[in-house]
Amino acid sequence: MALKDIGAGKIIARCHEYLVDLLFAPGTGRRGVYELVVRSSHIIAEDGMQSFAERSQIYMRRKLSQKKNPPKEPSGKELEDMRIQCASFEYRPKISIIVPVLNTREEWLRSSIESVLHQIYDNWELCITDDGSDQPHIKETLNCYQQKDARIKVKYLNENQGVSGASNEALAMASGEFIGFLDHDDQLLSNALYEVVLMLNRNASADFIYSDEILISKRGKPVFAYFRPDFSLDYMLSHCYIVHFVVIRASILKKIGGFRAEFTVSQDYDLFLRVLSQTRNVLHIPKILYKWRQYESSTGHLLKERVMESSRRALQDFADREGIKGVVWSTKNFNFFRLKRDILDRPKISIIIPTKDRIDLLKRCIESIQNRSSYDNYEIIIVDNMSQEEETAAYLDGLGKSYENCRIIKFNEKFNYSMLNNYAAEFARGEHLLFLNNDIEVLNSDWLEAMLEQSQRDEIGCVGAKLLYPDRKIQHVGVVVGWGGRAEHIYKWLHSNDIGYMGHFVSIRNYSAVTAACMMLRKSIFNEVGGFDERFEIGFGDVDLCLRVRELGYENLFTPYAELLHYESATRGRSFSFDPHPNDTKRFIERWQEYIKGGDPYYNPNLPLDSYDILPFVSWR
Repeated sequence: MALKDIGAGKIIARCHEYLVDLLFAPGTGRRGVYELVVRSSHIIAEDGMQSFAERSQIYMRRKLSQKKNPPKEPSGKELEDMRIQCASFEYRPKISIIVPVLNTREEWLRSSIESVLHQIYDNWELCITDDGSDQPHIKETLNCYQQKDARIKVKYLNENQGVSGASNEALAMASGEFIGFLDHDDQLLSNALYEVVLMLNRNASADFIYSDEILISKRGKPVFAYFRPDFSLDYMLSHCYIVHFVVIRASILKKIGGFRAEFTVSQDYDLFLRVLSQTRNVLHIPKILYKWRQYESSTGHLLKERVMESSRRALQDFADREGIKGVVWSTKNFNFFRLKRDILDRPKISIIIPTKDRIDLLKRCIESIQNRSSYDNYEIIIVDNMSQEEETAAYLDGLGKSYENCRIIKFNEKFNYSMLNNYAAEFARGEHLLFLNNDIEVLNSDWLEAMLEQSQRDEIGCVGAKLLYPDRKIQHVGVVVGWGGRAEHIYKWLHSNDIGYMGHFVSIRNYSAVTAACMMLRKSIFNEVGGFDERFEIGFGDVDLCLRVRELGYENLFTPYAELLHYESATRGRSFSFDPHPNDTKRFIERWQEYIKGGDPYYNPNLPLDSYDILPFVSWR
């Protein structure tokens, strides 16, 4: 929704674009090679050769594999069917689309306006504010379209007011019940407003609706798709993952006073966060409805430092408004942030570790906890499941004598993961339970604080951590329900140096489930849900627990700020067909078949359920 920056930076950028166009004509093979070299050099400069090599492999897979392309644009027949359905809608609200304009290229401005004129749903108005453009084609173009369609309103400003001021002027002209936002060089798909009104007819209480979108090049070629999850507040507080297409109830926008003038960048992030302080009736349309044009002279490219600070301030304002005690920190990744919440009081954490022999694993786990944890109000409960080796007995005996905060309890029955942990939880003295595998090694000292700051929240249930294989490839950053027809960790074996698709590796965000290889939740919630279901002897007991916690009204969450190594599973191989616990799998699918059929709300239905990697490369032919 940002207007492009003016001034010296933009002049230099335009001269650069002119020279590039002169030397490498758009649409030619030379231009494609040039753009590929530029992108490659940026990756090498910012992330190094290893990241470049890995991204090159992903790029080639995307180029060669076309089996998972996103849906095509609606056909003429589909659009005509939608047009007929529009006439039968019981609820036909007017949608005002606001567009601030500043010296836009004529062809881009025309394509933007034409995309509104081509909407299947017809009860709209287009409110355009020219923010003091000095290019003569702007007024000629806008006057032409204003005379062409009475639904188009135009206001000319004598002086540049910036994107916030111009947007507010456009908002003042709007008479619709809902407001949609369109950048002056972007495009709506023809079915965009139809899909919004269809959603409103099904969910009349919606206040905030957003969709998926596709990035297009300067020449209009689709290059990358943003397939977003359903609303995740925690994700929104890490990254402004909602961008386009957005429609918001007009009464709320007017109540909060529209855009704030002091936000000359990141004004959309600030606006969305202030809307979220008024309502959480947010719905997502998992369809591409918007084409977002990308080029190097856009505000996001030119003003990175200002964008980061402005976004951080908007997030801090939200936290202060909501009474959240904590500080928002910028991260090393552009447009990603951490709301670091204060730890309230100093509650005790009970760390529960089941084990059987393999003291090499257990010793490394215990020593990493004791030596690397900055939070010290915890106890360790080791559940010994009939260890046989004398060396194990000696080590466990020594642990109990050496550490006051370490207790050993015996579980002398056949291995049952759920039963083991339920049994140990009965001995826990802590307010928070942390279930931990014995093949885990702590990496960062504040891992307990990172999990506790989330687990202490009233609305949060299970909290999962970032688990890596010994080679630093991803083992766990969240569980997707429905993957492979059941549930599975997503992104396994991808490199953790990358930020992941839409920053999923580096964002605090909600998931339907997380793994209990390292999972924290309040003991009161664990008791409320009845603990692990002991019919899940080996697998899926943790995912089942998470889903039952969700049924109680709590949200589950992943944090990347608790980072640990996970050794054991790295030796199992990458076979998708291998199932070490078929009975548990069958039970899980039977119990949660409706959830699986409905689709995981935190995983977009356009993304693959048969691949650990997400390949959102787009090729609309």
